[in-house]
Amino acid sequence: MSRPLFEVSHLRVAAYDAELSFEAFNSERSLRNLPGPVSDAGEHLSPGWVEVLPDMSFSVRSGEVLALVGESGSGKSLALMGGFSLLSQGTRVLGGQTRFEDARFLPGGEAVVSDSKRSRKQRKESRIAGTVVSDYSDDDWANTVGTRIGFMFQNPVGSWTPDLVIGEQTGESLAEHSDLTTQEIEDRVFEALGEVELPRSRRLFGAFRHELSRGMAQRAMLAAAITKAPSLLVADEPLNGLDPPVAAAIMELIKDMQAKRNMAMVIVTHDLAAVAGLADRVAVVYGGIIVEEGPITEIYYHPKHPYTAGLIGSIPGIRSGRLRGIRGEAPRLVDIDRAKCVFVDRCDFATEVCRMGQPEVRLVGDSMVACYHATPAGYRGVRG
Repeated sequence: MSRPLFEVSHLRVAAYDAELSFEAFNSERSLRNLPGPVSDAGEHLSPGWVEVLPDMSFSVRSGEVLALVGESGSGKSLALMGGFSLLSQGTRVLGGQTRFEDARFLPGGEAVVSDSKRSRKQRKESRIAGTVVSDYSDDDWANTVGTRIGFMFQNPVGSWTPDLVIGEQTGESLAEHSDLTTQEIEDRVFEALGEVELPRSRRLFGAFRHELSRGMAQRAMLAAAITKAPSLLVADEPLNGLDPPVAAAIMELIKDMQAKRNMAMVIVTHDLAAVAGLADRVAVVYGGIIVEEGPITEIYYHPKHPYTAGLIGSIPGIRSGRLRGIRGEAPRLVDIDRAKCVFVDRCDFATEVCRMGQPEVRLVGDSMVACYHATPAGYRGVRG
């Protein structure tokens, strides 16, 4: 089997919990009894920091589409954006490695210089497609991100810089990482705007973000992504905040662009139905771990994890009485007890063994599943 095009291995992410920090500050216990996590580089974080993604790995092959799905707050966006060290304030990467083709990156703060030498990574703020991101000091990785990987972020309006026009931001990665002339970049921007069904006009090229609707802003972001002719498209909740008709149109456009260009793609969404006709594989995320991963047909028709079955059962259908909800609410990632199965408190199939530790991931049928009670027959799918 061929090597994956893109791979995130053993990603660890921590989040800051102000309530826990306050407890540590006011507790009679010494801070030594309430330590923070330790990064792969050996840095001890202060109390208040909690490891919320303990060991996340996923990959995608050339031309393949992987969907990371789960409820809001499950950790799927942390997993995707953490691999590029593109996390918001209050979260940080503790360790792991990201690889795209032959370029490797340590998102926790170091860059691989050679097989035998590592150097501390320094970052400064820069912008890619209107969004403040890390400006990587590793030139190879910076060039890879700037020319081979396209991004769609979940805030289609706020991701654009307010004081720069859309056309300039759409072509800024090419300006930074290519030898194209200003006219050549401008021509490519106009071509991309037309591909995403936006006007190829000077008016749009010179528009600011406040002049765009959310749908137009998301189409423009897809245009910014494809100007680079990427091999990989990274989409973090690309339908977030869009009205259903607009969201459906954007999803069809993404599917068309992916198929036309044969791009690999990793898409994050809470909506399993939205990726039914797009994804090849699905990784179901809950509690900061992947609880099930498999071909999309297997996930839909023969889910092996109770949480996956619950997500499937929550998809509105045309047959009355088919909806099957999941009891309770998803806990905050900082509150999860990792000494037991992360889903045990909401699971209708849990037994005593589920409280004795997090189950190991194992192959069940065609899926990888983290569940003590997974069987080849699985649980109720879309036809259940």
